[in-house]
Amino acid sequence: MVRVRGSFVGRIGLGVVAACLCSPAFAQTADPHAIVAEAERLVWLKAWTKAEPLFSEAEHAFAARGDSRNALYAAVNVLRGRLPRLPVPEVSERLVEYLEHPLVKADDRLRLRTLVIKGETDTDLDPVLAEQSWREALAIADRIGEKEWANRARGELGLLAFLQGNVNAAIIQLGQALKIAETNGDTPSLVRWLTLFGHGYMQLGRAAEALAFYDRALKIAGTVPELQFPVMTYLGKGDALTKLGRLDEAEQLLTRAIKVAADQDAWGYQAELTMMLAAIAQARKQPAEAARLLAHASDFAHRAGGNRIVAQVALERGRLLRGQQRLAEGSQVLEEGIRVARAMQERLLLPRLLAELAELRASQRRYTDAANLLEEATDLFEGFLGTASSPWVQGRIISGANDVFLARIRLEGARGPDAARLFAVVEQARGRTLLELLLGTPAADVPPPAALKSGERRVAALQVQLFQARSRAERARLLDQIFVAEERLAPLATAFFERTRRTTGRRAITLPDVQRALRGDELFVEFALAEPRSYALVVTRDGARVQALAGRGTIDEQLKVLIDRIRGDQQTRDQARALAAVLIGSVRELASYKRVIISPDAQLHHLPFELLPHVDGRRLLETHVVSYVPSGSVLVLLRERQGENLPTRSALAVSASPTEPLLPSNGSAVTRSVYDLDFKQLRPLLAANDEARAVGSLLGGTNATVLLGAAATEPAIKKQPLHEYRVLHFAVHGIPSTRFPARAALLVQPADGEDGLLQAREILMLRLRARLVTLSACDTGSGSLQEQEGVASLVRPFLAAGARSVVANLWAADDQFSLALMREFYGALATGADVGESLRRAKLRILELFGPDVAPKLWSGVLVYGDSATTIASGEQQTGL
Repeated sequence: MVRVRGSFVGRIGLGVVAACLCSPAFAQTADPHAIVAEAERLVWLKAWTKAEPLFSEAEHAFAARGDSRNALYAAVNVLRGRLPRLPVPEVSERLVEYLEHPLVKADDRLRLRTLVIKGETDTDLDPVLAEQSWREALAIADRIGEKEWANRARGELGLLAFLQGNVNAAIIQLGQALKIAETNGDTPSLVRWLTLFGHGYMQLGRAAEALAFYDRALKIAGTVPELQFPVMTYLGKGDALTKLGRLDEAEQLLTRAIKVAADQDAWGYQAELTMMLAAIAQARKQPAEAARLLAHASDFAHRAGGNRIVAQVALERGRLLRGQQRLAEGSQVLEEGIRVARAMQERLLLPRLLAELAELRASQRRYTDAANLLEEATDLFEGFLGTASSPWVQGRIISGANDVFLARIRLEGARGPDAARLFAVVEQARGRTLLELLLGTPAADVPPPAALKSGERRVAALQVQLFQARSRAERARLLDQIFVAEERLAPLATAFFERTRRTTGRRAITLPDVQRALRGDELFVEFALAEPRSYALVVTRDGARVQALAGRGTIDEQLKVLIDRIRGDQQTRDQARALAAVLIGSVRELASYKRVIISPDAQLHHLPFELLPHVDGRRLLETHVVSYVPSGSVLVLLRERQGENLPTRSALAVSASPTEPLLPSNGSAVTRSVYDLDFKQLRPLLAANDEARAVGSLLGGTNATVLLGAAATEPAIKKQPLHEYRVLHFAVHGIPSTRFPARAALLVQPADGEDGLLQAREILMLRLRARLVTLSACDTGSGSLQEQEGVASLVRPFLAAGARSVVANLWAADDQFSLALMREFYGALATGADVGESLRRAKLRILELFGPDVAPKLWSGVLVYGDSATTIASGEQQTGL
């Protein structure tokens, strides 16, 4: 009797099998069991099309011998081998018939294989049906001891959990299956699941992260001859390269892949690959070519019968047709995509399809229809977001739903903006991950499991080795190991964050809540950038209105010119004046309020608004206290912390400069930036120790703690009673990470198994009550821009861990200039001035000392986030509302 993966193949030497298969007389003389053994080897490698002719030959041989059971087993596998060139619904129906066959009902191994094939077939047709097949397959595999197939079933169930909107279950199940596959040497599953992780990141709009998974999958596939060209992985990589603007690379790769798919008559792959080529044509401003390719992709998708592919192509075609004003045709295409997505309960594509149809309806002035479609899309988004507990995953989900939120913003503008409605739309996404963390149980109150601690120690040990590595090959090897180690941490971290989530529903924070939280002298301005118009929500304690602005493209263009000049150490007055005219020129309330709280959107996160002049030509720095918050809702929650007892210790100041030059000094200003995780590229921060000492002296004397140089180790910092300090100050190197926000870090000294990287994910675990955290390091206010959600910088973990306000820098920090600025800042704080006013005074003093034309890069990027009205002096009065 033919056995599935395992004992049968093990009994027959593969060398003998291969020799037999090469013989010209093999077809006439070979034992069909030997043929199946080689076919099974190919099946395990997921080389179904190569296995199909062998199974076909075995089917005929078994039938000739009267062996109906094994003939049926071979026939089922033949059907799977032909799947790429058959309509998926037809194959699915045929498999239902097989599952009802008496032999299949009675034989566990035959039924297991049939269920595996049914599960694979239905994944792109109906995830619910696929889940039923994989669950039964898992039960059978466990019962008969097929551990490898059981693990594959668990991994596929993880994929289906994601497709059905259960993010936590997907991360945990797929992560555990990946770990077992690595241990078992199940290379094909590693390639498939790494590719699927990449697809997941692409669905969430994170192409750079996806590319890392595709590249690792291809590297692993290269170790097995039969896996040299995994089409699904190349398809994903081509998509990622396209999204990253690497069009020529993407086109070469996709053209090669589509030839392989065509040779195999793989209609589904041809549909997806052709759709990717259409995306390249669109990026090159070739709409006619894109339309032609999408029409072909639609034909392939319908021939394949893969519902998910049909829906994907419908989304892209509908968007293109709307742009060409072919509204009737676009409506028909999108409605078909929505019907298909609804039928298969698709949780990822359906909201985007609904949003695209809503945009089309709005262009027809059918605003009620558009609103209803967007309401459904938003409900689906909320349901999907509710299944994710990790803040990093939540951020990616929000970023992936950007189309939905932009459509809602445009609709509000088209039907006459209403301040309360626009606030509700923007705040559903803006700063959402931080809001969820503030509403949940503090991570410091949830003991992490031992396995999570062990995994983090493993990552730390590898990163210490990475710092010490000298060769590129050694670094590449260690980076691969870190990738694997962090991959294994994902399900553990997901389970941990699930325990921190709020267990009850939350009342949405409303516009009146924000108004009540504002002081009488404060103006809150929340931006929403879109095309063809952007909007500013202007809020005071006594009123709120919506101000229409120029489109996002116009704002982005002028902003880029300004930022480029800042980064180039050039003067910016003319560029700042031009941007101010389109951004704040119509915000007349600025004349009446001294304090301005900005909730930025998109690239505005990179703008220091203090540079912008107002009506009389003076910069906002000269006339206003300017601060920043992720959202109005976050501001409300931060101000609810005002009743907390004041921490008893004044300050913890940390200076963790390298102890000696690791690169020759050329006498130029030292910048606190890290371009690589190689200690050779880190220079001493010559003024950092003086900066830390100044903080301790100005704020507390004996009541302050100062950790300098070798004493500023990661364990030493974590052992401090951090919740007892009013101020935490870090004069250190900063490491932003736009690709992996959880890795963004402050670089302190390694010791006792800690790597010296105080990473964002570790900061979340700290227990803080600080009124102020100062990150006197470069780029600590920058990070991964996650569309409507905001920037995943180091600021947010500190706010989530308990800080009331955070001062951070958008740019590279000049060492000596930073020292001067911080002395002025803390001197003002020591007099009782609040954080926002103190930072303003410090900047004005610096301009007085160094002249008004000093390069804006040196001072303008130091910003205060959170509640800037906070004071830190021991005798403070609570902020007056």
